[in-house]
Amino acid sequence: MAQTADIEKFYGAAIHLLRWWGLRWSARKLAKESGVSAGSILNFERGKTIPSSEMRTKLARPLGVTPAGLDRLASAVQRGMTGRKKGSTTRKERLVTEVAANLADAFYRAVVPLVEKLVSAQDPGPRAVSDEEVLALGPVVRSLETQKLQFLVSHAPSLCRWAFVKAVGEESERAASVDAGRALELADFAFWVAERVSGEEDWASQVFAWVYLGNARRVGSDLTGALEAFACSARLQAERPEGRRDIPEAWRLLDLEASLRIDLRQVPEALRLLDEAAEMAPRTGPVQASLLCIRANALYRLGDMDGSIAALQRGLAHIDCEDEPRLYFMLQSNLAETMTEIGQAAEAAAMFPELLKLQAHVGNGLNQIRLRWLEGKIDAGLGRIDQAIETLAWVRAAFDLEHIHYDEALAGMELAGLYLEQGRTVDVKRLVLQMEPVFQSQGVHEEARKALNLFRRAVELETVTVELVRRVVAYLYRAQHNPELRFEEQ
Repeated sequence: MAQTADIEKFYGAAIHLLRWWGLRWSARKLAKESGVSAGSILNFERGKTIPSSEMRTKLARPLGVTPAGLDRLASAVQRGMTGRKKGSTTRKERLVTEVAANLADAFYRAVVPLVEKLVSAQDPGPRAVSDEEVLALGPVVRSLETQKLQFLVSHAPSLCRWAFVKAVGEESERAASVDAGRALELADFAFWVAERVSGEEDWASQVFAWVYLGNARRVGSDLTGALEAFACSARLQAERPEGRRDIPEAWRLLDLEASLRIDLRQVPEALRLLDEAAEMAPRTGPVQASLLCIRANALYRLGDMDGSIAALQRGLAHIDCEDEPRLYFMLQSNLAETMTEIGQAAEAAAMFPELLKLQAHVGNGLNQIRLRWLEGKIDAGLGRIDQAIETLAWVRAAFDLEHIHYDEALAGMELAGLYLEQGRTVDVKRLVLQMEPVFQSQGVHEEARKALNLFRRAVELETVTVELVRRVVAYLYRAQHNPELRFEEQ
């Protein structure tokens, strides 16, 4: 075995592997259990400092290994990161080092101990790892290109199973709030894996793969393609092969379909699906909080602001920010946005600093755009008009680049209202000319067209008021998903 001096720089990756992949602990949790500060633990994992022998001993016990076991894991990480040792000729070592060499960067080459199991020289056919270990491969899926993931699966055929389809699908869902293109790429890969699953899990794998593909298409604004994918999943469910077990975690199929029904303006059907999912789902905090987040969105689209806020608050009570930063961010940002809509911008502003901190956990992309949009709304609600105009102009351009044109037009309507407050009628007219065709291209229904025509005429006659702009904007938010909603001209 290598001397400690040779492997000391690999202890950080080994600690992270055990902490996050093995136990799914936060750095704060490990700090509490070991007596080593969270800052020190993160510095070890990032390679900024090297843990002393005393520190390694303190950390090993709560991580579930002996100090010698931590040495062996660090040595395995070193072996995968630096290549095959001279003279190694076993099939296992050749495959392990080849796979490790094709992983994207040194950090994720810490997967080597798991790969060692997957490509076991004795018999690669039987499952070498548990479903729980496969589901923990999310960080690897998140970081690697599809080509490298396919390379990994080709050398570890036991990954062709329902658990890995689920792991990839969940990463697709996670990516959706940051990069719609990446979400679709991962959903396509989940489908690629599902087609290679054999035995009793083949049916359930394809049922799930179609749903994850549908969700990715929905996020990419391809609602027709999303509906087709969900229909394929439904047909498969109806044609269940004889002898197949029930679909694991079937409630996930319902909550993903509920999000599609909301976007298809079928909110009552979405609420029905969520009721059914809540009955089937585990009573654990994160699961129920996730369902409440979707329910709050549905209620918001119906104009039930009080019900939406109550659902979001119930969801936040189910989880801890440290353990579920991404879900906490979604609930908290939706709550702040809803409070801004009902005139409580000061309360939303008090929540905003925490949201900025949480953004580091959820990434940029669409999350960043929507957080800036919220910032602009808060500034407008607090009377900081110049700041709000600058922010909303950035948001509108960002949505345009992402080809999310309905939201681009909504941000433009809000911007028009701010221009009106400053007496900039020429800018208001310019925006109206730009936004009207965008709304029309998004297939707005007859009542929404009436509201837009009323607004355009008021602008042309220079009788438009800030109050009218606010009413039209509030209506267009809700009307996007509720074609039965009428616009009251007052």
